[in-house]
Amino acid sequence: MKSHQQQWLQDIFESLPSVAFLLVWRQSGDLEFAGWCGALFALLSFVLFHVVKSKMNPVLLGVNLHLLLVTPLIVGTFRLGLTDLGGFLAAYAHSGVLLSVFAAGLCLTVFTKRGFVGSAEMPPEQKGRYSMVMLAVSGAGMVWALSRPESSLVPVIITLTALIGGRRFLLARQADNSGTATAALAVLPDRKIPDAGVEA
Repeated sequence: MKSHQQQWLQDIFESLPSVAFLLVWRQSGDLEFAGWCGALFALLSFVLFHVVKSKMNPVLLGVNLHLLLVTPLIVGTFRLGLTDLGGFLAAYAHSGVLLSVFAAGLCLTVFTKRGFVGSAEMPPEQKGRYSMVMLAVSGAGMVWALSRPESSLVPVIITLTALIGGRRFLLARQADNSGTATAALAVLPDRKIPDAGVEA
């Protein structure tokens, strides 16, 4: 089990690519340069988590995948002369982060034991139910953001906040339920089997 310090450090490293992207963008005003910085920090984050053999927050996994891929993809299409495709991708770059989160969550739900909720210890039925709830939230946010790409910041922030906070709530609820069940078993009296032997 991770200590609170380990979890705190993990949260920092997972959030660092997004923070770096936003800070560079706000300070420089150069969206492409900010995108490359976000991609670099996302790559470093993936390498670090692979080295320490730790699992990422499933929501931030999708965000960091988006930061890693979107700038090279957009710049690559323009370099290849595909200006229409590049312009289309650039227009939906911000709202597309929720598409990446939804796609990552769907893959986690279908192909991993942890699911989108990110817990291998949770009962499979409950894990599937919670993962589907998170997929529904991310899917609704994705449609909302993609339908208004010119002002997608609000739906992106609201959806990511709901996913990250909601996941923590679901994990805490599961932990509380497990703790209650364990405590109930602990207070049950021991029932000894009577000695059925016959004295000599």
